[in-house]
Amino acid sequence: MAFLERWHLVALGLILVGVSLRLMLLKQHWPWTDSDEGIFGLMARHIAYQGERPTFMYGSFYMGPLQAYLGAAFFHLFGSSLLALRLGLVMLFALFLVALYLLTRTLYTPGLSLLTLALLSLGSPYMLTYQLRSYGGYLEILLCGTLALLIATRLALSTGPTLSGRRLLLRCGGYLAWGIVVGLSLWSDMLFLPLIGFSGFLIIFFCWRDLIRLLPVICMLGGLALGMWPLLAYNLHAPPGLDTLSAVAVQQQGPVPLHYTPALVWQQIKATIQLSLPTISGNPFCPVSEVPVLRDPTSAPTLACRLAHLGWGTGYLLLFLAALGLAGWDLWCLGRRSRLEGKADQQADLVRASARLLLLLAAAITLVLFIHSLAPLKWPSLHGRYLIIFWVALPAILWPLWQGMRATWSFLPRLRQSGRTLCLALLLLLLLFYGIGTAQAFGETSTAQLYYQQDMAFVHRLEELGVTHFYSDYWTCYKVAFLSQERLTCGVVNQQLQPGYIRYWPYYWATHADHHAAYVLPRGDYDAALQTLMAQPNRHYRLTLYGDYFIVQPVG
Repeated sequence: MAFLERWHLVALGLILVGVSLRLMLLKQHWPWTDSDEGIFGLMARHIAYQGERPTFMYGSFYMGPLQAYLGAAFFHLFGSSLLALRLGLVMLFALFLVALYLLTRTLYTPGLSLLTLALLSLGSPYMLTYQLRSYGGYLEILLCGTLALLIATRLALSTGPTLSGRRLLLRCGGYLAWGIVVGLSLWSDMLFLPLIGFSGFLIIFFCWRDLIRLLPVICMLGGLALGMWPLLAYNLHAPPGLDTLSAVAVQQQGPVPLHYTPALVWQQIKATIQLSLPTISGNPFCPVSEVPVLRDPTSAPTLACRLAHLGWGTGYLLLFLAALGLAGWDLWCLGRRSRLEGKADQQADLVRASARLLLLLAAAITLVLFIHSLAPLKWPSLHGRYLIIFWVALPAILWPLWQGMRATWSFLPRLRQSGRTLCLALLLLLLLFYGIGTAQAFGETSTAQLYYQQDMAFVHRLEELGVTHFYSDYWTCYKVAFLSQERLTCGVVNQQLQPGYIRYWPYYWATHADHHAAYVLPRGDYDAALQTLMAQPNRHYRLTLYGDYFIVQPVG
């Protein structure tokens, strides 16, 4: 018992280290914010101070705003700020680490669970960004997807031919909990749909004796309806084309259907291996940013960087395929042995082997769907976040190396020591690279503070000029609105000064109704729009240059 407690204490220490590192980064305004995060900040303000109860992220029909609700709770405690908005993310990530630790201990070994925690308490700047910037969906589905598989595995491990009344009630609580976390996951985002589906398959296959009773099924369905009630309530009355499934389909394929050719498929595979997989799996070298307005650092496309990306992506994919093959082989061997020796003695091993394989299959299906989508063709590095299920599958992917480090190598005795040394070296190298990535994030804190100061100085300058409503581009609008505590509100316009990518229409209508609304236009992209605006014969404007912006205010 004391030995087990030591494992738990070490795990708690690693989780606290991870939380502390993230709080230190947040205190220094890292990562820098943008308008996507500004939307969640505005939602949190409206929930906290205006009584709004949004079902989805503003401007979408498929992403639940749980992060905004958490932000609203922290706003009540600490006031409205960027730091308070992000505290809920740290809480969600800490809970994810706890759930993943318990899942890894259940499916594998305590040692591998601690190694997984050590790796995920660190991470590359890209990984840390999606753990600390409020973008919605990702951390919720990480937590809920991990919990769904953990609960399903525990239920499958504890099933039996007979049930007392007390045990049946306890198991019904497990089915209810599984339904709730699955419902919350589906409301937050549908990225983990393969993992959610496979966790349900695990329950159906191993717990069928429970499911022939009415009460467990009612608990499962009731929990599912409870967890996804906002999603259900909206879609019951959603207009055609504005329902969640239609929105997800458009998001997956893009506005124009792709006509697949061998060359296009090869381009999708190549971009996924070279950029998407290395980015989401923690490669700290040669970062790539396809959207300059996000201010993310990017490296020159040198030969060394291309080789680093290709080597990391190929190696990670081969390790993943090895893990998938090993999981399938283990399950096949266990199934064959069960038929020969009696199934009852092998039940627990079969459950664990099945859960391992299903976890990897969920990641494989997600990878195939990603390759088949528009994501690797447009911004493959940025869109690597859609492969975030690989964080949950990390212990399964590392399992071949962990096994190789501990194996006797009886089938290749001459390679025993060198094989074990190689596996250990690869694990230590991965831990070193994640540490390098964390150090890189701390190295960017001075830049993050500079960006934050520039953003706040910009807000103050607009206020000094008497601006209250303004037209601007998407990446300026909602960030400024949130950082100004909504003292400044805006309408998004495109380069023709027509309504652009508008997520919150009340801002646009308020700006449109203000005849003294200013134009805050990024220099370069909006130069032609500025000339058109200044050439209007019946209007007069005062032009102010500030940094990279034209500030155009009507006179009279």
